[in-house]
Amino acid sequence: MMRNWIGGAIMAASCWLAGTSPAAADCVSECQAATYCDSEMEASGECARRLNDCYINSCSKTRYGAIAYDAESGAYGWSNDFDTGEEAEQEALATCQEHSSNCRIVLDFWNSCGAVAADQSGRYDYGLGDSRGEAESKALAACGAGCEVQVWSCSN
Repeated sequence: MMRNWIGGAIMAASCWLAGTSPAAADCVSECQAATYCDSEMEASGECARRLNDCYINSCSKTRYGAIAYDAESGAYGWSNDFDTGEEAEQEALATCQEHSSNCRIVLDFWNSCGAVAADQSGRYDYGLGDSRGEAESKALAACGAGCEVQVWSCSN
């Protein structure tokens, strides 16, 4: 009976992993590596409980990021992996304002990636995605010809 429960827990974790982003999969790997289990713990279900606690406490968190940008000067600031959107915005804005007083938040994101692309005239746009590459591709497509990625960030 216990083997069926453990097998079910492993199957559920596998299904959960299949539908998650690469960042969440890394979190699961970290939980598995950090959770000590001996044969008694496996048999009693303690191992599965510890893994589940780690998944819930570490892998299910919403992590925020933001990008601040000044199109005129090209100054930017970014943040990632903050507990709140407000903290992420404050960090991105503070970093950008070290180089320009005209910075503003142009992008907020959570548990994903964001990028800003711009051209020489100051035209800019942004993209969001599950990976850096996807966010950059979307930013470049939205901005159009002559644009280059200026800044990106991912929040896992």
